[in-house]
Amino acid sequence: MLSVSIALGAMGAHGLQETISQKYVTIWHTASLYFALNAIALMASSPFTSSKNRLPLNLIIAGSFIFSCTLWLLALNELIVPGLKKLGAITPIGGAMMIFGWAVLGIKQLRK
Repeated sequence: MLSVSIALGAMGAHGLQETISQKYVTIWHTASLYFALNAIALMASSPFTSSKNRLPLNLIIAGSFIFSCTLWLLALNELIVPGLKKLGAITPIGGAMMIFGWAVLGIKQLRK
């Protein structure tokens, strides 16, 4: 996840800067940032997670992909197809999955 975030973040910073509007560059940056932060946090929390109940981790990973991928596609709206704006409606679902996954993981750790 982290390598994908770094690669796509660099692409946005260097390759898309002159191609898409600043609004969409900011959206691209947000997608890359959240993907990277979740990757780092998942690596940092891995010693504290068990393989018995993977629900929180699955929610975080799936939510990260949904959130960031829909934002990356939304940012390419000006280049590909204007209809990609509709994907913005899916983005909050990914965000909610990340929030719920981190909350469940945190609560589990507090109960130990």
